[in-house]
Amino acid sequence: MIAVAIVGILAMVAVPNYLQWNARYQLKQGTTELAGSLNLARMAAMNRNLAVTVTLTLVSGRVNVDFGGALAPILLPQAIVGFTGGPTVQFTRQGLSGSAANVPLTLVSQQGTVYSLVITPAGKVNWCAHATCP
Repeated sequence: MIAVAIVGILAMVAVPNYLQWNARYQLKQGTTELAGSLNLARMAAMNRNLAVTVTLTLVSGRVNVDFGGALAPILLPQAIVGFTGGPTVQFTRQGLSGSAANVPLTLVSQQGTVYSLVITPAGKVNWCAHATCP
């Protein structure tokens, strides 16, 4: 009986921590997947000598990323429930961002944790585990 009580107490402590860790893990995984896919879109623009437009949309509570036919669309993990910034990013034939300033994107998890991506005017994609990237 005491063993069952101990296991119950441990489960009460462990389950919330596990859920929080899992949400952060999925947010990091989705952020790195998006950063990698943005880099691939940039390379596709340079290789094909065509502008590539990346569009983020919210579909049924999940973030969908469309690459305008240059790459297959991706659906970010379920723990990512929103984004700010964008919703479009364009890469020119030279792989440059279509903007003269940094283009910020932020992804938001179910717990409210925020990871950010920044696309520089040169087309470089950076991400960080903060609300704004330095």
